[in-house]
Amino acid sequence: MTNSIIILSLFIFSSLSLLTNQTDVLSLLAFKEAIDVDPNGALNTWNRTTNFCRWNGITCGRKHPNRVVAINLDSQDLIGSLSPHIGNLSFLRTISLQNNGFSGRIPQEIGQLMRLESIQFSNNSFNGIIPRNISQCRNLIYLYLIDNNLSGNIPSELGLLYKLELLA
Repeated sequence: MTNSIIILSLFIFSSLSLLTNQTDVLSLLAFKEAIDVDPNGALNTWNRTTNFCRWNGITCGRKHPNRVVAINLDSQDLIGSLSPHIGNLSFLRTISLQNNGFSGRIPQEIGQLMRLESIQFSNNSFNGIIPRNISQCRNLIYLYLIDNNLSGNIPSELGLLYKLELLA
């Protein structure tokens, strides 16, 4: 009886782990779907036949090996928008999309990323305002937004980011 419970527990844990992985996969595929132009083929490996932790620009965690902790797609000449599904990558600590052609608004959903330490969106074409709920990213240290088409004031809520060392 005890062995049956252990086996069942392992099965349930494995199933939950797969669901979590599915969340990251679907979020990354939604990210890819929002890209209109990928002239360098930076996202060619982003498909269901390759494990998402091996996709170009993706880093998965050591502690949680099937969770995305970083996206680094700097200087890939990507053109498109940032999918609101980015907010589902709950283990994400770094997102770096500098020197591309991202446009549209920075999605509000980015404020759901409680582990986020670094946002590097400089030299794109993001427009609109800086989302106020970025202040929910309490671990944020670096926020690079320079050289975009953002408007409005810097939200006063960013003053709640006590770990923030650089805002550019």
